[in-house]
Formats: sequence, C-alpha cells, structure tokens
Amino acid sequence: MRLFALRQKMAIEGVMPERALLKLRLAQIDLFDVKKPQKNRLVFTVARKDVQKVFAIYPNVCYNKNGYASYTAENLGAVGITKCLDFAKKRVGFLLGAFLFFIGTLALDEYIFGIDFVGSDIYAREARMTLSEYGVKPFARYKSGNEDLICSKLLSLDGVEFCSVQKNGLRVRVEMRIGEYGERKLQEGDFISRYTGEILAITALRGTPLKAKGDKVEAGERLVGGWFLKDEEQIRVAPIARVQIACVYEGEYFTQTAENAFAEAYLTLALKEDDSVTDAQVQKNGDGYLVRIEYTVTESINF
Repeated sequence: MRLFALRQKMAIEGVMPERALLKLRLAQIDLFDVKKPQKNRLVFTVARKDVQKVFAIYPNVCYNKNGYASYTAENLGAVGITKCLDFAKKRVGFLLGAFLFFIGTLALDEYIFGIDFVGSDIYAREARMTLSEYGVKPFARYKSGNEDLICSKLLSLDGVEFCSVQKNGLRVRVEMRIGEYGERKLQEGDFISRYTGEILAITALRGTPLKAKGDKVEAGERLVGGWFLKDEEQIRVAPIARVQIACVYEGEYFTQTAENAFAEAYLTLALKEDDSVTDAQVQKNGDGYLVRIEYTVTESINF
C-alpha cells in the first residue's frame, strides 16, 4: 500500500513564488507540505485531481529578459512511502539538512498573504484602511499586538457590535458583526483618488462623475463629486462609486539580482488582492537596477 498514492508533488518557480499561493487558495486547491528549497521555488503536494487546476492557473511561462513576471508549474511525480523509506536509508544526512532548512522556512509564517472577512463585509474598505495604518497588509510581516486598537476603531463604526482580528496561518481573519438595527453610515465628501494614472473604468451610482474613461488623474484629484444638480441647485449626497486606474511605478534598487530588485519594488506598491501587475521590466543600471512596473488598482467609496 502506498501512502499518499493519490497525491502529486509539484513545484512553482518565479519571482516571489509565495504570491502564487494566493491564486491556488482562491481556486480552493488544498496545499500540503509547502517548502521553499530556493528563493524562487516552492515545492508542495496536491490531490491528484487538482494537478490540472494548477497547470490551468500557471501555464508554462517564466521570467524572461524583458522582466515579465509569471510562474512555471512542474509535476514532480507521485509521493509514496516506499520511495521515502529508500531515500531515508541512503541519505540520512541529507534529510537532516532538509529538515533544518524546513525549520528555517517557517519564518514565512511571519508574513500574511491576504485578508478574509467573516460575518459582515460592508465595512471592508474601512477595515482595510485601518489594518494598513497598523502595517497589516498582504505580503508584509504581520505586526501583532495591535489587534485591540484595530478592533476599537472598527467598533466605532455605525452598527458594529462585535469585532475580532487574528492571524490564521498565512492570512488575517477579520470578523465583524452588525447589530440587527445597525445601518452603515456612508462616507461623506468627494471621492478623491489616491493614485496617479489613467482611468480604465469608472462607475458612479450616486454623485457626479468628474472624470471619464481614458482621462488622466493625479493623486489627490476628485473623481466623483459628492453632489448632484437639481433645478440648478447643488444637492450634497454621499457618493457611491468605484474606479479602476492603470498606474506606472519606476524606481532604482541596489540589490544583487534583478529578482530581488523586482521583489522590493513590488512590496513598495503594497497592492491589494484585487489589484494586479500587468507588466514589469528590470534593467541593469550601474550598481543597481531600474524597475518599471505597470499595474492596475481599484478604488471605491461606499460601494
């Protein structure tokens, strides 16, 4: 009888391979025995039925000279007890070293790769902003000790009767419950952009759009006015809107490799789960690297 006969060992390679775990989790693919033998390689096992799902999410496209960042999936074969025992008899020293290395990779547990909302998510935007104020955001080290302060701010929101913030594996679990008669208090004022770029799409359910698709926008500019005209009179309202913006980031990093330069630049952007990188270029420049990243972000207010 073969142990784990219905499981396959797989590998993901690419810049910051930890980020690849996010899509696999969202696709509800269970991962087992996750290890990081190299800085650009993750090894794990999945159920045999999920192998094709992994290849569907990560086709055979890899990092090239143009700096385009993606991932390569590789099937390393079935996992069985007989193979493990034979390997153990011949290479006890290697296994001991691998075990010590695995202990070192547990440092990954200090990072978070996403935020899950349980109960009510009507204050998801406010919760993300509050978490970010205390350094709790995807692809950053989890800073513990501020859970009570975060909850105290979230409990001050209209209708919130219960709040809990805790780290659950590689994700942060935020639970909020709204009272039976609690109503969300809409944010007043104009919808202001936090990014500079080109507007790809804009939707305003309430308020007056001040920008359109294809327009350029600077950080701090108004996207949607918190008002509408009625009989030539300006009536103030709480805007309800969402916008998608194409942005470009450029920076110089003095690192040993192009991959490290891209990784530092990516962390600087602090993208949310619904944001995405559309293109990336890394070029050698003297002792450092010039990094250019094109990405899209989604902002909303009361949406």
